[in-house]
Amino acid sequence: MDDQNTKDTNEELVEKTEEIQEAPKAEEVVEASEVVEQAEPETEAEVAEEAPSADDKKVGFNDFRVGDTLRIFYKIIEGDKLRTQPYEGIVISKRGEGASKSFTVRRIGADGVGIERIFPASSPNIDSIKIMKKGVVRRAKLYYLRDKVGRAAMRIKEAKK
Repeated sequence: MDDQNTKDTNEELVEKTEEIQEAPKAEEVVEASEVVEQAEPETEAEVAEEAPSADDKKVGFNDFRVGDTLRIFYKIIEGDKLRTQPYEGIVISKRGEGASKSFTVRRIGADGVGIERIFPASSPNIDSIKIMKKGVVRRAKLYYLRDKVGRAAMRIKEAKK
């Protein structure tokens, strides 16, 4: 009896594989005549609307350096509301490779208290980054700014334009 059951199941498997092989594939070939061409903008006003301005382009991880002053627009979700909060400060370190890249930004908050925040470079919550000032520094990490107090903690030579 066991031999008969295994023969039946083997035959059923063979039939199912044949049905699968004969079934039409999900991929469809699109002919060139079926492709719809997109209309190009006709006026200069339409072209200007579509082209991003210099301020709107997103700054990447390699576009800024340690010592630069950045304004990071970070998306914050509060309940069902979404808002964008700017965070402005000096980049004191960059680290990591690949998806784990991150950078640390330090600013002086209320009462002269230093606030550092670590941002993952690949975070989807970073809306945009704007470079406020380019700094000239001789170090890869600016941890010495942690010991500075007041205005001295934010003083970095600015790059000449």
